[in-house]
Amino acid sequence: MKAKLLLYSLFTIYYSLLKAGSGYVFLADTSKLFFVNNNEIYTTGGKQLLYFQKGNIFFNGTADDRQNIFLLTTSMNPGSEKLESVYEKDNRQASFTFTGKKFYSGKTESDDLRPRTELIHMQRLKKWLAFYASYNDTLLAYYNFDSLSPSTAIMVAYTLTKKFELEKMLVASQPIQKVFENNAYATIKPFWGNTTANEWIWDGKFFRPRWNVDPKLAWTFDGETIKQYYGNNINLQYSWDGETLKPIWRTNRAEEWSWDGRQLKPVWDTDWANQYIFEDGILKPWSTNHPEREWQMDGDLPIPLIILVISGIAKPY
Repeated sequence: MKAKLLLYSLFTIYYSLLKAGSGYVFLADTSKLFFVNNNEIYTTGGKQLLYFQKGNIFFNGTADDRQNIFLLTTSMNPGSEKLESVYEKDNRQASFTFTGKKFYSGKTESDDLRPRTELIHMQRLKKWLAFYASYNDTLLAYYNFDSLSPSTAIMVAYTLTKKFELEKMLVASQPIQKVFENNAYATIKPFWGNTTANEWIWDGKFFRPRWNVDPKLAWTFDGETIKQYYGNNINLQYSWDGETLKPIWRTNRAEEWSWDGRQLKPVWDTDWANQYIFEDGILKPWSTNHPEREWQMDGDLPIPLIILVISGIAKPY
């Protein structure tokens, strides 16, 4: 009898909590993301408090101490008509913005430019509140009660953005004409044969296959270091000093290349077919007839990125 009363009491408490604004946020595959109770966000077991909201601040842990500040926002209303900002701890620049139940990367004031940075949009279907990835309109997560607090919806959107790396996916999914402003990009492709399969494009920040938007194939170059955009494989990180490209964290002489202002070649390879010169906008072996090794370039492409392609370090698929 006591067990039945206890079970009934627990059920009553659980049901009242749901009515008061508690429940699970589920991912699209029905696995649990959070347990929420009004403005408090817990682990899926409901025992450990992860975040809570007080005013315009999200704290992590259980105390509203300064060192526990996690996010600051200019509003706790995701449906605000005004563009609101989200600041990560110790950042003075907005990491994300939101308005009208849409979340954006960075702070883009222009209505014309904002669609390019849209990460997540929210939609209510009867009592369900759903979160969708904006780049391909796929369901990410949902809450199947109508009592999810507005502040919690902001934290859910933030978490989904990080969990699914939506900023990377957005960049990779956009058409070339939207990613590169004013057509300020450079390309390299084979002069003969199947040029589409191995054509690469550079916008000053990202270097990737032009017709394959998989972010795992993209690279970044800051003038000194080349590395893959997606992942932290230290074996695929290279240094450039203006004359020599070589791996940073390992020794591999087969991947060391040099540029003397006239000739591009491997440091430790004497094969003439691998010694290149530029002639009328075409990169070609300087003393042998190898049309399959000729490359056409358009725009200002950094030498080390050219090396990535002609050496085969960068893969187009």
